[in-house]
Amino acid sequence: MKSHVADWQTRVYCVRIEPANDSPIVRLAGYPVDLPMSNGQVYLTESGYEFSGLDSTSTFASSSIDLNGILQQGAISRDDLMSGKYDNARVYLFATSWAAPIEDEEPCGLFFWGRVECRDEKYTAQIMGAIDVLSQTVGHTYSPTCSWTLFDQGLDTDLIDWRHSRCSGPRGAPDGPVMADHLVTGSLTSVTNQYEFADSARTEANDWFGAGQIRFTTGANAGLKPIQVKTFASGAIELHEATFYMPQVGDEYEMIPGCRKTADACRDKWSNKRNFGGFDRVPTGTQYSQVGRKR
Repeated sequence: MKSHVADWQTRVYCVRIEPANDSPIVRLAGYPVDLPMSNGQVYLTESGYEFSGLDSTSTFASSSIDLNGILQQGAISRDDLMSGKYDNARVYLFATSWAAPIEDEEPCGLFFWGRVECRDEKYTAQIMGAIDVLSQTVGHTYSPTCSWTLFDQGLDTDLIDWRHSRCSGPRGAPDGPVMADHLVTGSLTSVTNQYEFADSARTEANDWFGAGQIRFTTGANAGLKPIQVKTFASGAIELHEATFYMPQVGDEYEMIPGCRKTADACRDKWSNKRNFGGFDRVPTGTQYSQVGRKR
C-alpha cells in the first residue's frame, strides 16, 4: 500500500523526464495552466501533449504509457528527439493536488524513454516501465566472437561492472587495455558528408579506429551521443550512422579505437588473448550433427 496518496478531488498527474546526459529536465503537468510546485519547480501545462494513461496490476506484468506531442521549440523539439538526447531518459510519473502541488507526492511509476516515431509535426514516444528489466534475458551466450566491451567502457559510459565485462582483466586476471591510454583528440580537416570526413593529422594504422567510437566536443554535434566508426584509413573516417548535423572543418572530436572481437584481433592488436571472451573453437551445428561415414 502507498504511504500517501494525493487528494482524489483535486488530483492531477505530472511527468518529469530526466535525460541521461546533461540536457535540461522536462516537466509536464496534466493541467490547463503551468503548475508551480512547493519546491519552486514549474511543471508546464500539457497543452500540445497527451498521455495515453497508466494501467496498474498486482502482478509483475510490465506497464507502459505513450506520450503524444507536437514538435515545437520548447519542452521537446524535433532536434532533441532525433539526435538521441532523450534516449534511455528516466521518466517519473506522479500524482499531486493542483490546489497544493508537491513534487513526487504520490509516485506512480518509473519508466524509461523508448522508441520514438515522428510523423509530420507530431511524435509518439513509447515509455516502458522499469519492471521490464525483469523480463530481459541475462547470462552469457556462446559465440565465436568476444562478448566483452573493449576497455570495459565507452565514450558515454563509466567502467562496467566486472561481472558484465572483463576485457581489462578483473579480479587479478592479466590487465588489458585502458581507455585513457588510447583516447585521442583532433579536429576535422575535410568533410565529404555526414558519414565521411577526415583528419589529415591522424597517422595511426589503417583500421586502428575501426569499430571504435567518435564523439564531437565542438560544433553543431557537440554533446550528442558517440557514433561507431565503420572504417578508418589514412586519416579518413567513415561512420555506421550519419551525424545528426553536418560536420564542419575545424570541428573538434575525441575518438577511441575499436576491436573486431575476433581471437586474432584480441591477440595481434591488443595482446590481450588471455581475456578473450569468445569461443572460437566450439564446433558449429553443421559440424557436430554430421554422421560419420566410412572411407
